[in-house]
Amino acid sequence: MLRSSVRFLVGRLLPRWAYPVMRGPLRGARFILGSLAGEGGGSTVYLNLVEPEKTAAFVNALKTGQVCFDVGANVGYFTILGSRCVGTSGKVIAFEPAIRNLAYLYRHVLLNKAENVTIISAACSDSETLASFSSGKNCAEGYISNIELSGPASGEKVSLVPTITLDAVARHLDVLPNLMKIDVEGAELSVLKGAQVTIRKARPKILMEIHSAELLLSCSAFLRDYGYRLEAVCPNMDLPADYLAQFVESSVSAI
Repeated sequence: MLRSSVRFLVGRLLPRWAYPVMRGPLRGARFILGSLAGEGGGSTVYLNLVEPEKTAAFVNALKTGQVCFDVGANVGYFTILGSRCVGTSGKVIAFEPAIRNLAYLYRHVLLNKAENVTIISAACSDSETLASFSSGKNCAEGYISNIELSGPASGEKVSLVPTITLDAVARHLDVLPNLMKIDVEGAELSVLKGAQVTIRKARPKILMEIHSAELLLSCSAFLRDYGYRLEAVCPNMDLPADYLAQFVESSVSAI
């Protein structure tokens, strides 16, 4: 209760400036108060309290010199964390379609001098086109939507955003990921379908948030065909929940 009250006061009383993280793997990194979703203007980031289990799994999955695809980068928490993990010899490719989040993402990359980060302002899917994007209930919950089902009736803003495939990005940039972090509010399977060549070639670890039981079944079946096993980052947690997929078989049925 006390900790929650402190976060509330921090979010209400402090100006919306960039403050340093005080502990954890992002210690010293700076994030703008109010940029992240959550109570206290997202002030949990300064105390290393943002998704601790997922953060630990992310850090353990990356090594110096590796490549990370941050799909659904939001304002850059995992982008900056990945930048630190891979170092100057590695790369982070961050994907984010929401204009509000992109503005903070660029600012956080500049504030933290993350020169190994490339930002792509698009949503990832299984095709290259334009799609309607709904703002969601907060800045962390934007999603690809049916434009006829959103808008004024739901109180959400809708805009058109470009979609790309991870296979196209990997091909154009001539880079293969060691880790794909995916947080796309229900579009998980579409992202995976757009990364089939990349998955087959690179066999990256895949850290993804899955938003429904149906998606858990379909993503598990899809990845199983590529020799992957899906494990919950935090067992017994209700959906949406984070899962880590790793290649475990020497031969797969996918062509």
